[in-house]
Amino acid sequence: MFFLLLGFTVQGSAQRSKSKKKSSQQKTSSKKKSVGTKKKKKTKQVAVKKRSNNVAASRINKQLDAEEQAAQIYKEGLMDTTGNRVVVITSAFKPSLQNAAKINFSAASAVVDSAKIPLNYKVPSSNLFFSYQPISIQPLALPTDSGWIWQNSHQVKVGAGNFSSVFAEGKFAFGDGKKSITNIEANFLTSKSRVFAQQYSKFGLDVKSILNTAQNLEWTTHAFFNSITQFRYGFNPASLIFTKDQLQQTYNTVALELGLKNTISNDAGVNYHPQLSYYRFTDNTGGSENNLILKAPLEKSLSNIISLQLGLTADIATAIFATTKLTNNLFFINPALVFTTPNLTLNIGVQPSWDNNAYSMQPDISAEAQLKNSRLKLQAGWVGYFNKNTYRSLAGYNPWIGSLNQLANTRIREQYIGLKGIAGNHIAYNARVSFMKMNNQPLFINDGVDGKTFITLFEPDMDALKIHGELSYSVQETFSLMGAVTATQFNNLSAGNQAWGLIPFEITGSALWKPLKDVQVNATIFYKEGSLYRINPTQSGRLLPAVDMNLGGSFSLKKNLNLWLQMNNLFNNMYQRWNQYPVFGFNVMAGVVYSFK
Repeated sequence: MFFLLLGFTVQGSAQRSKSKKKSSQQKTSSKKKSVGTKKKKKTKQVAVKKRSNNVAASRINKQLDAEEQAAQIYKEGLMDTTGNRVVVITSAFKPSLQNAAKINFSAASAVVDSAKIPLNYKVPSSNLFFSYQPISIQPLALPTDSGWIWQNSHQVKVGAGNFSSVFAEGKFAFGDGKKSITNIEANFLTSKSRVFAQQYSKFGLDVKSILNTAQNLEWTTHAFFNSITQFRYGFNPASLIFTKDQLQQTYNTVALELGLKNTISNDAGVNYHPQLSYYRFTDNTGGSENNLILKAPLEKSLSNIISLQLGLTADIATAIFATTKLTNNLFFINPALVFTTPNLTLNIGVQPSWDNNAYSMQPDISAEAQLKNSRLKLQAGWVGYFNKNTYRSLAGYNPWIGSLNQLANTRIREQYIGLKGIAGNHIAYNARVSFMKMNNQPLFINDGVDGKTFITLFEPDMDALKIHGELSYSVQETFSLMGAVTATQFNNLSAGNQAWGLIPFEITGSALWKPLKDVQVNATIFYKEGSLYRINPTQSGRLLPAVDMNLGGSFSLKKNLNLWLQMNNLFNNMYQRWNQYPVFGFNVMAGVVYSFK
């Protein structure tokens, strides 16, 4: 036991001596290391700038303090018999940025999408080619933003020819073309043949005006006067003796027309165009007629394809002759629904009418459809309408009528089917077949005395089958050729009459050619089958066919001066449109046209 205690004591002393020696060696090494460090620090401090001396000294002081703390901890550790050891390593901190990884961009192009998406388009067919058809010159309102510069132009045309013919015409235009337009036209013509009392003269004055207001309203006025003087030279037998005063026939017409319409639909989407007209017609034997006409059409759009139309018409006429006063009044309204699409136009309506207090209901149904992928249009309809017969309208159709003892309006109900369209770039056509039922159709027969005047009969009921066709060929404005054929068959006349004075078949044609810019040639031709005539109950017949051709032309002499030539009845055919009244033979007339501003 004693030896064991002695051994443990000697071993502990040896270990403490060994630890103390090791600690002394570590302390010496630490001091050497510290001295080496101080030398390095001093060398480094000399190299840096003066402004970093304080920072370096502070770092050295902190390092020395850390070494002293470590030595103190070491001393304390020698006194600790548990055997724990603490090692502190201190070094200078050098901040640095972490190396950033580079982004690698790929230069490859995008992948091409080769997928095809099917696209279907529905393009409606459009007939954009329109044949050129000359129409009468009328003043038109120009839009305010039109790029065309309006210029007032005037024209004077004079000429003379055989049959002692003298012709004069003047046309004048005024206004700015935007707010107002006024056209004035005056004309005069006289001709006289070698046949006794076969002479004719005409004078006319016409004034048309259009006025546009700031309220998007358009006022139109039309006033005219014309006077026609002729002589009833068609008496039979020719041995009868009359003076010219006894044969003279003069018709005078004074008219005034007033209209108003909105150029842009109002807030309610309604378009309107009321018109008021008054006509005064007189002759040289005391006959006269007053005719007042009021029309008030309205239209309202219910949608993009549906519109509602409503028309009101009042036509009041009174004719006075030597012993007779005739009243002829007509009133009707025509409401209708109109469906309009790119390929179909459908009108569905009716027309309640009061013809001299006699009520009737007229149909008003029509349709026009364009075939798919075609320029062809089909037409069909069942319509009813009136032809107003007045002293003025009957004298315009047959200028040799006498005094009237009756006036009635022709009521027509027509069922038709037809087609029209364009073939190629130059040809246009139109054809229609109609079946008509006609009431109070005027017919004309010679009076039973000398036949120089015609008696007007009104056929109560008759049927008619009518076939009409048109064909035109045009090349811009340099050449055009147009022709029309009309064939009418009259049947089932209830009063036992024939279609006296009505033409059953006719062909008409016209041509226009401009071989040069300042040269123009025009021609017209027609063929008319002779109408039936009756002189008395025992003497009737059919007139010979009428064939007539006219040829004319014009060319420029100077900028404002043109020469013109017109030849009529080239075949010198002495045909008769009305029984006992042959027309003038071949006649020619020439003159000049002077235009100025």
